[in-house]
Parts: sequence; C-alpha cells; structure tokens
Amino acid sequence: MVRKHMGVLEGYPSRRDILKGLAGFVIAVSLDGCAQALSSTSNPTPIPTPHRPGSILYTYRGHTALIPAVAWSPNGKYITSGSLDKTVQVWSANPGDHFQPYIYRGHTAGVQAVTWSPDSNRVASGSMDKTIQVWDALSGEHIAIYAGHTDTVNTVAWSPDGNYIATGAIDTTVRLWEVATGKQMYVYRGHSASVNSLVWSPDSQQIASGSTDKTVQILDAVSGNHRYTYHGHTGTVSSVSWSPDGKYIASGSWDKTVQVWNAVTGAMLYTYEGYNVKAAVNPAKGVLPDLIFAVAWSPDGKRIAAITQVYCGDDCAVMLVWDAYNQKNFTFWVDEPALAMAWSPDSTRLVTSIFNSEQGTEHLNVQSPDGYFAQISLA
Repeated sequence: MVRKHMGVLEGYPSRRDILKGLAGFVIAVSLDGCAQALSSTSNPTPIPTPHRPGSILYTYRGHTALIPAVAWSPNGKYITSGSLDKTVQVWSANPGDHFQPYIYRGHTAGVQAVTWSPDSNRVASGSMDKTIQVWDALSGEHIAIYAGHTDTVNTVAWSPDGNYIATGAIDTTVRLWEVATGKQMYVYRGHSASVNSLVWSPDSQQIASGSTDKTVQILDAVSGNHRYTYHGHTGTVSSVSWSPDGKYIASGSWDKTVQVWNAVTGAMLYTYEGYNVKAAVNPAKGVLPDLIFAVAWSPDGKRIAAITQVYCGDDCAVMLVWDAYNQKNFTFWVDEPALAMAWSPDSTRLVTSIFNSEQGTEHLNVQSPDGYFAQISLA
C-alpha cells in the first residue's frame, strides 16, 4: 500500500535508496518550491542569482516508471534515458526535428546507468539485471552483452577514445570491457562498498571511481592498477566528474560537500559547501547543508553543477551551478526530487529527469501532472 510519509510516497524508494541500486530521481527548473533558497560559500561568498522562469525548453514523457539515468549524445542531437520500466529510450534533443523516439527493451530489470559512445552511434546501458548491454542508438540492433557483475550495475562510462567501457556495481567492483571484442579486461576490487560513479580522464588513461566506502580511487585504465586513493570525504561519494582539461576532479558526497582536487596529486583546490548555516534561523540567509547526489563539470570546463536536497528531505531538490575555478557566479533553483543530470555538449543546457506526484508534493508550487519525465532546460 502506498502511503504519504514526510512528504514522499512510501511506495517509492528515497534518493538514499537509489545509490543502493534501487531507483533515481532528477529535476527540472522552477523558482518556486520547498524553499526560496539563497546560498553562500566559503571565501569568497558569492551572491546567488535565481534561475529565471520560463527556461524549460522541452519535456519528454516516454517512460512509465522512475528514470535513474540520462545522457546527452556527444554530437548534441540526442538524449538517452534509462528507467525502472526496463527500457532505454533515445529521443531528440531538438523537438523540432520530429525524430521518432527509439525504445530499447533488452533488459529484464530496471536500468540504472546509460552512456554514449564518442561517435554518438551506440549506447551502453547498465541494469539491475546485472548486465551491461551495448546497442545501436538509432536502429536498436543488439551489439553485445557484458555479464560478470554479481549485483546491480550502478554506473557505466565509455572511454573518450571509444575503445573501452568501464562499469561499477553494488558488488564493489570496477570492471573494464574491450568494445571491439566484448572481453573483460580486468576486475578491480579496491573498494569495500558499492561503486556509485565512474569517470574517465580526458586522455582515456585513468579512471576515477567514487564509492559508498567514502573514497575516490584512481586507476590506471589500461592495467587496472591502483594509483592512489583520495580520502577527503567523510561520507558516501555519490558522484565524480573530471575537468575537460584533465587537471582536476570534482567529487560530490553525502558529507554535504563538493570537493575539487588535483587529479595527479590529490591536493585540494577547494571544498565547495555552497550553504549558509544561518539559514536555519533565517531562510533568506541561504540553503541548509545537505547531501550531494550528483556533480557534473560542464564540457567547456567553465562551470560545475550539483544537486542537493535542502531541508525538505526527499521531497524536493536544489540545483546549484557555479564557476568551476573561482566559485563565483553562483546560481540555484528549487524543484522536485533530483539525482542525475547531463550537460549539453555546448554547455548551454541541462537535461534532467523528474518524478512528480501531486501526492506528497502539495507544498511545491508546480503544475506538472503526475508521472515520470525528462526535461531540457537552459543552464
């Protein structure tokens, strides 16, 4: 039986459950919501600028269940979304193209992760059925299935050079697969808990893995050898993103921080907290610190986006965007529950996926109907 509880539906998993391999939520754009949020950071303190209304460009409504994953094709033409309805769907990033969405139905359980090949021709999807499947993005032709993980596949990342796919799972392993042959190249067992996020270095020589064990580990991508472990976080590492110039890594955590650090040495560039604890007594002072669910470096290297939930729990979220190197030009907006996102290749837009229900979101000033959908919005 589904019952409303603390502003969420008990019949649906919370975002904390998502990183345990159960589900995912993501957001759209709204100025109204569970808080009229302002924010501040440590040294220097930015002046937040609310995201302007009317910035939603398109809404896609093809799924029938929660959407844990979205990814934008490198050529900018398409978006793929993976859902607990067991499908992966490819749809046009430009609704004016009148592209007929393609629905891939190869998985036997919910889809948790999706990634594009660098040439934008293929998609790899990871699932709760413990497999990774590779298929033609436009025809749906099945190309390969990778089996080896013993639990839900949480994260899938295609190497920038197109030769390999890295995968991480609840089974605590990172695995590397050769695209040309489908061969499993190695299994990395350095983590002691679920692997939640993977990212390649721009030169395809290294892989960073974020885990529930509170670490980010850097691997030699070719050999699978451990290079070093980053220990800056005190909570689950939910998301990792490599800067396009290859110099830095941004990691988001349930310790309520985004940390930006040197990819070679592990030396901290800065810890972005993005909040003002004075918000507890005066909401106009800022956003209360809370768990970070996703972080993503823009393709042009200029900005970082992150998703947190504020003090409304699993019932809403705040999207934060700031200048990657100086923490200035901070913007934010408040909306419904959120976890994942993807930048457009030109760094002007974000695609986000939404779970919305009028039950449990009565306090949000939104007009969207119940359902599971994804939206493209201006960034």
